[in-house]
Amino acid sequence: MLIFGAGALGSSIIDHLAKAGLGRISVVDADSISSANIGRHLLGAESIGQKKAVAVAQRVNSGYPATVVVPYNMTADDWLKNNSLVGIDVVLDLTGEPDVRVQVEQARQAHSCPLLVGWMEPYVAAAHACILPAGYLWFYKRRDILNELEAVDWPEEVIRREPGCSSRFQSYTAAAAAHAVALIADNALDIIDSASEFNSPLIKSWVRGQRYLDKHWPGLKLKDWALIASPYDGVVLNRPFYE
Repeated sequence: MLIFGAGALGSSIIDHLAKAGLGRISVVDADSISSANIGRHLLGAESIGQKKAVAVAQRVNSGYPATVVVPYNMTADDWLKNNSLVGIDVVLDLTGEPDVRVQVEQARQAHSCPLLVGWMEPYVAAAHACILPAGYLWFYKRRDILNELEAVDWPEEVIRREPGCSSRFQSYTAAAAAHAVALIADNALDIIDSASEFNSPLIKSWVRGQRYLDKHWPGLKLKDWALIASPYDGVVLNRPFYE
């Protein structure tokens, strides 16, 4: 398995995959751990300043010797320039980065393999695992539709960005993120165990209810497809990717 992203989402998913007995994981991430990361990252204060991919690999390899995590301290672009997807059984893009989605799309056109794109919406009001079997592409009608797939139309003022980074940042706890980690890790394992059962693109979403939205930002509303989740604490919904 090849994983792009060893941040708050990716690091915990790698840990779960290792606990499940996955044999080999290659993880690509060029970032370092900062003090702002540790409230919701797999790693703690002892890893501040270390490269995320390397530190996550060291921790998981020492804890679960049946799994080999191979770190690549580089960007997804650099990895894909120097490697192909030949022999890769599944790719997980957990970066949330538009540029990475473009780069992975190009690589999968050269050597097709299953792809799971996983991400969290602001405040983890929803999380998504988009499963694309080999031969199906992420870009639909030549556009990146990640925002269209989300459960909430987010006002621009909610979206805070770190300097020099296209990633979105909002305050949320590791407990809130646990729902996203479970959803994406479960589906990654399903692809490994039952790849032949995934014959068409599918998106699985964990969506929080209206009470959760009201607690975090006034005036937020669920999109029509997600309204069924409104009265509940959280609901898992399945949809076709292409509609």
